Amino acid sequence: MPAWQTKFPGTLKHRLFVTYITLLMLPLCIAVLYLFQHFESIRQKDMIDRMSERMQQVHVSLTDMMAFAYKTHIMLNQDQSLIQIMHAPERYEPIERKKMIESKMFGINNSFFFHQTELYFKLIDQKGNVYTSYSPNGQLTNALDEFQNWKKELKSGPHPYRWVADDWNDVNNSQGNKLLSLYTVLEDELRGTYGVARISINIQEWFRSTLKNSLVKQDLMIFTGQGEVLLQNRDTGFRKETIERIVSADHSTGHYKDESSQFLVNYSYLEELDWYVVNQVPLNELLHELQQLRLIFFLFLSLLIISFVLATFFLSARMTRPLYALQRSMEEASDKKLNVKIDIGTHATSEVRSLGKSFNLMIDDIVALINKLKLEERQKQAVRFQMLLSQMNPHFLLNTLNTVKWMARKEKQESIVGICTSLGLILEVSLNSEIELIPLEGELKLLRSYESIQKFRFRDHFAIIYEIDESIQYALVPKLSLQPLVENSIVHGFDTDQSQGTIWVRARVEGKVLILEVEDNGIGMEEASRKPGRRSGHGIGLSNLKERLNLLFKQEASVEFATGPEGTLVRLHLPLLIATPYSLGGEDSHVDSFSGGG
Repeated sequence: MPAWQTKFPGTLKHRLFVTYITLLMLPLCIAVLYLFQHFESIRQKDMIDRMSERMQQVHVSLTDMMAFAYKTHIMLNQDQSLIQIMHAPERYEPIERKKMIESKMFGINNSFFFHQTELYFKLIDQKGNVYTSYSPNGQLTNALDEFQNWKKELKSGPHPYRWVADDWNDVNNSQGNKLLSLYTVLEDELRGTYGVARISINIQEWFRSTLKNSLVKQDLMIFTGQGEVLLQNRDTGFRKETIERIVSADHSTGHYKDESSQFLVNYSYLEELDWYVVNQVPLNELLHELQQLRLIFFLFLSLLIISFVLATFFLSARMTRPLYALQRSMEEASDKKLNVKIDIGTHATSEVRSLGKSFNLMIDDIVALINKLKLEERQKQAVRFQMLLSQMNPHFLLNTLNTVKWMARKEKQESIVGICTSLGLILEVSLNSEIELIPLEGELKLLRSYESIQKFRFRDHFAIIYEIDESIQYALVPKLSLQPLVENSIVHGFDTDQSQGTIWVRARVEGKVLILEVEDNGIGMEEASRKPGRRSGHGIGLSNLKERLNLLFKQEASVEFATGPEGTLVRLHLPLLIATPYSLGGEDSHVDSFSGGG
């Protein structure tokens, strides 16, 4: 029994249970798990798309703020009245000059009233006078040195402006301590540099307004390219590993799934400020509904499995109880010598009742068959006893022939010795009932023995010519198959008044068929049939030969007769069977060449 069959349950109810689990529940669980994973991937992809869209909105909002500040710088450079005041501040009264410049800054802010965050202006003219659009934390003083430093620093850079991401917040009563500031030189084609400007954005106010439209429990953070955190909505939202992974990434924008912390992380890079804007969403919040659905499904599946197991054991018990009774009856059959019957109650199914009825019929048939076999065995014993008795006479005949042969040899009667030897060989072969097929070589030897006996009887009445293909001398033929054909030719084919008759014995092969022929030049079958009283001999006979061929070869063998006014031809068609004799050298040129050539 294969190893897998020993591990498979042997009882019907256990097999039903295993089959149900293997072919139905297990594939269903795998399909549902795959479906849940597919839903999770779709959910994650949808959330990533929404996060990317939100990140794009944050990026655009911050970029718009910077563009707004830069546009304000352009408006300052194009205001001629402002240029005149800042280029020659000594021409105006300080209070009047201050009011005029503040009104300019207030007007610019009002022109962008729809923007979500206010701009804070700080201007310094070439005399060191400071003008602000806000109330500073401290008193304003002459800032000529500051003007010179700004101017020198901005002039030495690639652009006449510079963004400062972590500028100090000097706005009075403003939340946060950081400003995003644009430092720029104020220049005119005619007057040259007439001042510097700082246009600032309260980045924390912008950050709070951005979080109003954020996703539920979404963490948002802004940090620099050096990993310094600037803004975040929760102090414990982001890990240090997250910042390091984003900074070391090759892409400026991307997303990934953090397996260790179970977060979806999305990030975007602002090259102008060397800032990273990052948001993340916890996966447990994202997949909360799917997890609940999965829990409900597996609870339902567990209840279904338990219900099926109970139903399977209940139904199989009703079905297998009569089968167990049938099993016990079959086990008792040998002990009680088949004297057993099974009684299947009415509670069993029709199939089981039919099985019990068939079992009882089988027991009856077996008992009848055993009685019949016993009777046949007794008959065989009787026949075998009769055969042993009948074999005593042939063996006595062989012993008598052997005695006669030795007596003739003693009296130097060689012809009698030859007849006894030939007759003894034929008789010994005919008595051997265990062998039906012999090599053609042996059959020809028997035929020559028969020929020697008949020649002694008929003297020169006939002659036999052998035309045998030497390559088929080991082809198998039925024993004593040629002798009755030759006997018919000798006894019936020749007229005693004629001269010597001739018999041709031929053997050849055509394809895979062995052809044996016995032909004579006698009076023919029709003439022979008109001479009643001719002896047919005591051999096997043609009818016996046909029956033997039919038993040995079925439809593969046949006998043909061809006769005329002179002569008769009998042709046997036999399947070609070669029995190569065993030899130490393995060299028999005729047989090997024939069997190899087919």
